[in-house]
Amino acid sequence: GNQLKAGTLRSIAARVLMKTLYGARYARQDLLRAINSLARKITKWTVIEDCKLMRLMQYLNCTLHYREVAWIGDAMDKLELHLFADADLASDPADHVSTSGVHLEISGPDSKFPVQDQSKKQTAVSHSTPEAEIVAIDHALRTVGLPALQLWDVLFQKANILHHHED
Repeated sequence: GNQLKAGTLRSIAARVLMKTLYGARYARQDLLRAINSLARKITKWTVIEDCKLMRLMQYLNCTLHYREVAWIGDAMDKLELHLFADADLASDPADHVSTSGVHLEISGPDSKFPVQDQSKKQTAVSHSTPEAEIVAIDHALRTVGLPALQLWDVLFQKANILHHHED
């Protein structure tokens, strides 16, 4: 049908998405999942992806004033690492694979400083929500949390605690 027809924006889609991804990684983590989802479709771009890209650009245009903010108001001994992980179950209807979300921040009584965010498609099909969540926290700990904790231990020259949060 018409929905499987090659999209008009196919020739510029990669360029638009990669420029948007560059900005999103620094100041608009709310866009990461949408951009990554469309980027996976570059080689199979259809009219449906044209519509999704247009919708993403409309959202971006209406939310230009959104910014990620950070502040540190505490001494270093009051700061702690907090790792958040989440997953959805079978978010991609094409292959039923879940997506993991990761957020690492430095927190204190008067501090909130985001360090890293990720949205990543999982590599296997989960059969339940708890399974997808376990895959998400495993990914978060291995690729973000433990490396950050090692760096934190070197910077502070003492053993630190990584608080991880998962629903």
